[in-house]
Amino acid sequence: MSRSLDIATLGRLIETGFVKEVARNRNLINRFETAQWIERSGRKAEWTVREECKTELEKRLQEIWPTWVEDHDFIRSLDRSPYDPAIIEILPVLKHRNTPSGLTNRRNWSAATGISPKHRPKLVSKSKLTSDWIVRFYPSKGMKAVFSGEEISLDTIQDLFTECIFLERMWYKFERFSGELPGVLITCENLGAYIDLPAPPYAMAIYAPGKDITGASKLLSSLPGVPWFHFGDIDPAGIEIAKQIAKETNREFKLYFPTFVEDYLPGTRFERDWEDKVLLSHPIFTELKKTGHRIFQEVFMLDKRLPGDLEDFCQKHMRKAEGASWNASDSQEIGLFR
Repeated sequence: MSRSLDIATLGRLIETGFVKEVARNRNLINRFETAQWIERSGRKAEWTVREECKTELEKRLQEIWPTWVEDHDFIRSLDRSPYDPAIIEILPVLKHRNTPSGLTNRRNWSAATGISPKHRPKLVSKSKLTSDWIVRFYPSKGMKAVFSGEEISLDTIQDLFTECIFLERMWYKFERFSGELPGVLITCENLGAYIDLPAPPYAMAIYAPGKDITGASKLLSSLPGVPWFHFGDIDPAGIEIAKQIAKETNREFKLYFPTFVEDYLPGTRFERDWEDKVLLSHPIFTELKKTGHRIFQEVFMLDKRLPGDLEDFCQKHMRKAEGASWNASDSQEIGLFR
């Protein structure tokens, strides 16, 4: 790193005329001062180039890094700073990697370049870095999707594969949903519950596992006018998933659990206490917080009352979205919370 620090500091001095003294470059600053290349600027911890010594600095940088001018341009094309010693250190790796021209997995890019997967370098301006999320869902009856101008029946896909799966790389070709749009959107936390969910034919059910909600959020965001609610475990984690989806999609926080939920008390022991921030008014939350229990959504799936209860919730939820009559007893009855 010492050579990289020399190169980065010399480059900064030549191009900007000054450098800040920090612990990392203090010995280097002392060397440059002894050589009389730099002097204090009058500002705290700042050194400036002696005008008559700029040529000496350029000569020194040319000796240890002959291609510095071209390499500075290359580094800036990555939207990175040539004054960063860490970038200088991995420059040979960066220069010998192919510039992707299509879709490239973000972690592959990070491993190959040493650049954080969260960074979006200009080098991939002709490409897109992907996380390659996958989202599984059951479309509502008659729903279609348009990809690159071509309309595809989601009913046909579901008939073939029992459900639909969208990949992030497909999403770049996705334009819109068409056909008969869903009347309501349901995100479901657990796989078993999602698979066996007795959703009405006009509902779109979306698998949103744990914290992996990117794909589900994309689908919800593409249907902004369709009402949504979340069905998951009745515990702090399940509530947090619903809140995160609501935040990601700029929607009102909505939860569903069956009206017969109290039949499943006391539930299973929770490994930690309910957090005080989980403040929901239904008596089921008061009881679970008091006993330290939780209820997994899977326990409801074989209850013969669930299809009708879910249907009733969906109907009332859609009526509310349409601006029809709605009162407090409706929300209390079916577990709808804001």
